[in-house]
Amino acid sequence: MRQSPTKAIALAALLTFASPSSPLAFQAPPMIHKPLLTGVAACYSPRLVGHRTTSGQLYDPNMLTAAHGKIPEGAHVRVTNLENGKSVVVVVNDHMSSHGKIIMDVSQRACRELQFGPSGEAKVKLEVEPSKDAATSH
Repeated sequence: MRQSPTKAIALAALLTFASPSSPLAFQAPPMIHKPLLTGVAACYSPRLVGHRTTSGQLYDPNMLTAAHGKIPEGAHVRVTNLENGKSVVVVVNDHMSSHGKIIMDVSQRACRELQFGPSGEAKVKLEVEPSKDAATSH
């Protein structure tokens, strides 16, 4: 069975441009983590050690955890101290009410690693990290 020249040309073009080695092949842009939010983060109060978080876990100041008002529990968030460039990834395991300028409460360990000053607060940027489950499920 003979194909029309138009169909043959279209098929050849499709195979040429769909090839991964073709310079014109579609390439997904690199994953860019845009800041979700910038503002001030604060250290959890030492009074909260051992108290239950909304996830049911006990607050442990030596874990890299955080509380946020809108980011869901279990999300991994990169917190970057905008004053010194230090960053850590914390797991959101608690919910917080908004209290003024504070956008996130972070564990004592996160405060140490981010080198928050004596006030226990620092200007930060928050970026939600891609889920490892979502990356492996495709």
